[in-house]
Amino acid sequence: MLVSFVDPPSERTVAGRPISRPAEVLSGMDLQRWDRAKELVGNTFELTALIQKRCRELVKEKQRKLVDLESRNPIQIALEEVLQGKIHLAPPPPSPVMEGAEGEVAQPVASGEVASPPPAPAPSEEKVEAKID
Repeated sequence: MLVSFVDPPSERTVAGRPISRPAEVLSGMDLQRWDRAKELVGNTFELTALIQKRCRELVKEKQRKLVDLESRNPIQIALEEVLQGKIHLAPPPPSPVMEGAEGEVAQPVASGEVASPPPAPAPSEEKVEAKID
């Protein structure tokens, strides 16, 4: 007699709700919407990062949704917000301190002033000798 110790797959849950499979999250119609959103954002990586950040805001920070959508799925809500132009990735903040060509640190420029370009490196007069055998 063979005895099987494998338990039947149990439903995994998060916050009391069953976890959906990716195929259940994005249906065929949603994949078309995903492609349109990808064109708006630029590429798949940026779209995924944007939707992930927005889902975190919707779920953990309990922010309200910016679109009129009956779905409670945060992925679908975030995707619709992208398609309607309600959310977008912000560019990274500019670095206040920049290094010059020779490791010197440039001072931040006050608003309204024009930064002068760093001086060009002086041409070196080193002689390079090549030895050919």
